[in-house]
Amino acid sequence: MSALTHPVVVLGGLSTALSLCLAAVTWHQRETRGARTYTLLLVALAVWTALYVGQLLVPTAAGKRPWFVARHAMGPLFAVAFWLFTARYTDRREMLDRRLLGPIAAAGLAFVGLVLLNPGGLYWSALSLDPMGPLLLLELTLGPLFWLNCVYIFGVVAAAHVVIVSAWKRTFDSYRPQLLVMTAIGCVEFALAVLFLSEHTALLPALNPWPNVQLISYGAIIAALPIGWSYVNGFFFDRRPLAHRAVIESMDDAVYVVDREGTIRYTNPLGNRLVGRPPDADPPTAPAAEVFAARPTLLSCYEQAGDAVDDATLACEIDGEQRFYDIRVSTITDSIGEPSGAVVVGRDITEERRQRGQLRVRTAQLERQNERMDQFGQYVSHDLRNPIQVASGYVELARETRDLSRLDDIDRAIRRMSEMVEDLRELTAVDRDTLDVERVNVARAAHTAWAHVDTDGATLRVPDNDIILADSDYLLHVFENLFRNSIDHGRPDEAADAIGDGGALTVTVGPLDNGFFVADDGVGIPESERDAVLDHGYTTDDGGTGLGMAIVRTVADAHEWAVTVTESESGGARFEFHRVEAPGE
Repeated sequence: MSALTHPVVVLGGLSTALSLCLAAVTWHQRETRGARTYTLLLVALAVWTALYVGQLLVPTAAGKRPWFVARHAMGPLFAVAFWLFTARYTDRREMLDRRLLGPIAAAGLAFVGLVLLNPGGLYWSALSLDPMGPLLLLELTLGPLFWLNCVYIFGVVAAAHVVIVSAWKRTFDSYRPQLLVMTAIGCVEFALAVLFLSEHTALLPALNPWPNVQLISYGAIIAALPIGWSYVNGFFFDRRPLAHRAVIESMDDAVYVVDREGTIRYTNPLGNRLVGRPPDADPPTAPAAEVFAARPTLLSCYEQAGDAVDDATLACEIDGEQRFYDIRVSTITDSIGEPSGAVVVGRDITEERRQRGQLRVRTAQLERQNERMDQFGQYVSHDLRNPIQVASGYVELARETRDLSRLDDIDRAIRRMSEMVEDLRELTAVDRDTLDVERVNVARAAHTAWAHVDTDGATLRVPDNDIILADSDYLLHVFENLFRNSIDHGRPDEAADAIGDGGALTVTVGPLDNGFFVADDGVGIPESERDAVLDHGYTTDDGGTGLGMAIVRTVADAHEWAVTVTESESGGARFEFHRVEAPGE
């Protein structure tokens, strides 16, 4: 048997070849998170093992020294690379923070320098040969820096493996085979490391069956078994474990990850709140049907995953606030297309619904404003033009003739324009979105409005003292315009004798079952004209603005009241307002 055919050398070559083959496999899946870093690790492992094979084949202790030093200098770099791989594989971004990664990398580089320089023989102090058939093994006398290097390497690798194992608790069934592979590889590394170190410390019995054979160099042969099993079954680096913090906890949506058995494995604080659990509680690890039972819409969407759902919006009260969630369920499949779980996401659309509602209100408001602006334009172009032309004509005539006898006519035209402008101001100012609804005493409002009107000897009767909900300022406009209408049109001169009592007029404000009325005992409104009385521009008086009754209708519409025009008991005009809210309603 020659040195090249010795089993120790053959196994070393096999381990090197397996490491390179596994590196090729992971490189083929390099688009998956963590695969590139793992490829680098496997290539480093192949180089590390090849260095051991080269060390075995060199026949002198001095010749073996460079191979030994190179191998030990790679150890800290391997630990840093494994830390980076774990951070990428488990998507733990905090492991890449400079405040954490910086000291780890700096310490690794420092140990590389100590291995290369071996100051004062503190890393190794003697190298000797130990024959094993045709091979000459290297027997080491190691110093305290070696043990510090071991503590660093195994500390970093062990901490990284703890992160991988902790991911086992957070993930669900379809992701666990990957973690099982990584855990198995970690156990193999640890066992081989114990065999190697047991030869160099009195704290452990010598466990290595082949003294001075560094079995840790053959880890790829054993690790190839779980890696090959995972590759054949189609899940090696096919998916990465879900990032508990980056993917779920930091999301603004309620998220539930359910395994193929229907058990919830993941949720985030918003998901806990949605099903009535404390936000910081651990995942319920209970059947989804049981957890979602408190939210029937959520349960229905989950049970109908993949089917069309008529209403996927969940309305619920959380922390005393009404909120709305858009529920979506996505099925997760494995690498061969088999269902392996589901992700249920509840997207909070409360603000969107609020904005859509505000947009609808604003759109309706703009439409009403546009309608009033159209009326305003028509009014200005037609009705307001007439007194302007009258005043302008008299002014021009006075300039030409120096005759000032028409100043009164000009004054009347200007007053008429002022009345029109004031009515227009009132009309365009009314909007249901600006109403300041409050408790209003109808009798008090009626008497206040009556004091603002030139009553010309008329009488106001308000037999009851009801309370309604209305904008008090706008209600005054209603009463003022109705009172003026009764006084101006309820007793024309030619019908004064028909009214009685010397032409005196009485206006009554009284209650209805769901509102109030304003009536007079004047000549009334012909039935054929009652539907048009409240229209914009309607007037039977050449001096009228045609806006007073339009203001009444506009205010009523803003309050969502219904207005009808009919005949009073005495034959006069009667305006009834229905659907008026009272404080107790």
